[in-house]
Amino acid sequence: MYKIMLIFILVFSTNAIAQTGGTKARKIISVGFMALNSSTTQGGVGPTGSSVLTRSEFVWAYNKFGFGAIFDYDLHGSNEKDSAHGIKVEAYLSNFYLELGYLLSAKRAYTDRAIAEETGTGLVYGLGARFSLKGASSGGPFFHASYKLKTQTLKKQDGIDLSEPIKQQDGYPVFGFGYSF
Repeated sequence: MYKIMLIFILVFSTNAIAQTGGTKARKIISVGFMALNSSTTQGGVGPTGSSVLTRSEFVWAYNKFGFGAIFDYDLHGSNEKDSAHGIKVEAYLSNFYLELGYLLSAKRAYTDRAIAEETGTGLVYGLGARFSLKGASSGGPFFHASYKLKTQTLKKQDGIDLSEPIKQQDGYPVFGFGYSF
């Protein structure tokens, strides 16, 4: 499934560039913060909880579509650090956008247990909006708000394949600021 989504994102990104007919892309840089409510299970059992995460993005935005990179960083107290990075595509309707992303790498690292890290891949779906702080939509600073659904499948623990992968599903709002140029 993940390989199909990766191929879809790459083909969709290439198609978005081809449809612009030479139109120059706006570049979007943004940082957002999210309040997270998560559930992690392995074999049907696992913890639930909350955390604060950061999301950074760099997007090449054309008229109706865009593509770019995403970076997530999450600190659960002083004992767990989560990070993920990947690629994404966006479809636009005025100030609003739909996104689909593929996490090339997802990692959970621990300092308080015998397990050092768990690694895998994932998918991100989102719906959001960007609102210019200058009143012009062609560039400058903006405020953004969105809701993301992220699914991670962690298949390795300290570099060794797990007999049963850990599936983590998160849903969270993101609020932040960015700059378009």
